[in-house]
Amino acid sequence: MLYHHVDVNTPAITSISPDQFDKHLAIIEKEGFRVLSLDTLIDNALNGDADVKEVAITFDDAYISIYREAFPRLKAKGWPFTIFVSPALVGTGNPFYLDWQQLKEMADHGVAIENHTMNHPHLVRRLSGESEEIWRNRVTREITDASDALTEAGFSPTRFAYPYGEYDLALTEIIRSLGLQGFGQQSGAIGPMSNPALLPRYPLAGVYVGESAFRDKLRSLALPIKHPDIDPLVSENLKPALLLDFVNPNVNTSRLTCYGPGGVMQISEEARGRVSITPASELPIGRSRYNCTLPKGNRYHWFSQLWMRKKTDGSWYQEP
Repeated sequence: MLYHHVDVNTPAITSISPDQFDKHLAIIEKEGFRVLSLDTLIDNALNGDADVKEVAITFDDAYISIYREAFPRLKAKGWPFTIFVSPALVGTGNPFYLDWQQLKEMADHGVAIENHTMNHPHLVRRLSGESEEIWRNRVTREITDASDALTEAGFSPTRFAYPYGEYDLALTEIIRSLGLQGFGQQSGAIGPMSNPALLPRYPLAGVYVGESAFRDKLRSLALPIKHPDIDPLVSENLKPALLLDFVNPNVNTSRLTCYGPGGVMQISEEARGRVSITPASELPIGRSRYNCTLPKGNRYHWFSQLWMRKKTDGSWYQEP
C-alpha cells in the first residue's frame, strides 16, 4: 500500500485524512492481515504462497504528516512501515517535510528508510540534446547520490521508488544494475512472476481511499501472468494493445475484466493462455493505466500497466 500525505490540508490527489487512514488500519485488522516489513513481504511474495493475508505499508516523499499522524498510529500497533526519501528535501526547513532527526527517531522504532532519488525529478525525461549515455549517467547519479546520503545518515537503503511512478525499460535496467528492488505506482499485488525492478503498489489518496475499494485492494492477488516488458511511453499508436500471457495456458479468462481510457476494454484471445487488450479510447495526455482483474472467490487477481503520453507538440505534461 502506498500513501503520501496523511492530512486534510494538503493536495487531495496525494492525501488521505487521518480519520480515513484510521479506517484503513481498522480494516486491515478486521480482515486478519499481518502487517509485515517490506523486506519480509517481498521475500514471501516473490518466493512463497501468494494466497496468504499479508500487507506492507509504504510512504513516498517524507512528508511531515507521516511523523505527526501515521507514525504514532502505526507505532501503537507495533506495525512496521517504509518511507521512500529524497534526501535533498529533508531538513531544509520546509514545513511540509521531515528532518533527519525525525527520520532517525522513526528508524529507531523499526521504520525502513529507502531511496526515492536525491531531488525527486522526472527520471524518464531526457533533457534537450541529451544523449542516452549522458542521461544514464545523470539518472544513475540521482539514485546513487541518494543512497550515499542515506547511508551517511545511518540508514541502509536497498530499495527504490520511482518518482511519480514513471519508468521506462532503460530505467528499470539501471535499477537492476544497481542491485535495487524498484517500486512503481501501478496498482496490483506482488507475486512470484512480478518484476523485482518494477513491483506494484496501490496508491491510496483522493477518491481512491473508500473502504469497499480498500478491501478489494487489500485482498487482491497477483494476476498469474508472465510480466510484460513494455516501454510505457507512447507516441504514434495511441490505442496500444496489451498482451497478457498466463502462466497456466488453460486458465479460464472468461471473467477477466479490464478498464482503461473509455471504460471497459476489449479482450480477445490470441492463443491458448494469451489475450490481447485494447482500450475504447485513445490514451489521454499524461499518465494513464490499464487495470485488469480476475475474480477468485471473494478476492481478485489484479494487474495494472502504466502508459505515458506527451503533449501533441512533443513537450511533457505538467503535474496536476
